[in-house]
Amino acid sequence: MFKTSSKSLLLFSSALLLSGAVTLQAAGEWSFSIKGSTINAVSGDVHRGPDFDGSVLLDLAPGSLPVDVDAKSFDDVYGSFMEVALEATYQKNENLSYFFGLSQMQSDEGILRVGTVGADLPLNGRFSDYDDLSIYGGVRYHFVNESDWQPYVSAQLAVKDVDDITASFSVPGVTFVDPYQGALTNAAFYDGGSIFGLGVGLGLDYRMSDSTTISFETGYYTQGSLDDNDSVLDVLGLGALNDEGDLAYVPLSLKLNFSF
Repeated sequence: MFKTSSKSLLLFSSALLLSGAVTLQAAGEWSFSIKGSTINAVSGDVHRGPDFDGSVLLDLAPGSLPVDVDAKSFDDVYGSFMEVALEATYQKNENLSYFFGLSQMQSDEGILRVGTVGADLPLNGRFSDYDDLSIYGGVRYHFVNESDWQPYVSAQLAVKDVDDITASFSVPGVTFVDPYQGALTNAAFYDGGSIFGLGVGLGLDYRMSDSTTISFETGYYTQGSLDDNDSVLDVLGLGALNDEGDLAYVPLSLKLNFSF
């Protein structure tokens, strides 16, 4: 219920802000943008890499089944992310502008080997899709010149509503004893909720006409740690496995801007 109402609130708030921007565009100081980005994670782990005794998974003698887990980053698990955004900008003067927007960042589920069971059996992990909805705002400084190419720098703050993430762990051809087989399938891993983000950007506008520009952007952005859920992992003494969840990333963005 919280996730649904939170996302609805973000959508409703942004729709009001954007509609307000449209009504003011006649003054010539507002612009509206559509942005698409591919995002590469550059820092942050999905989980740590502890060793533990897995003998309970197969009802073996204690200490007879060592499990070696490898730490995996967001890049390892999800690879690249995709983001789409709607944005409104108020041009205060020729050098300074303020912007706000609504974005959605996603990546498909990650399936990979996360460790070794016993001597050489692979331990595989499957992590559910990453999905967040963000409302953000910030400021840009434009380096005005005589050409059609106008560079700028920016800084922004964001509030993100992130979906929960589940994880499944398995060994090919092996069935864990109850209750571990069921517990380690779609197990709670990170709870959904709100986190803060911030970042700095570098961009270049190209003026296509008096009312239309296209922008190329990149930058460095970070977001707070996800809220780990240890309800299943604590049973295996692995509560620290998911004490991570912070993410830093570099987007490559293309944006189309319309002014009125």
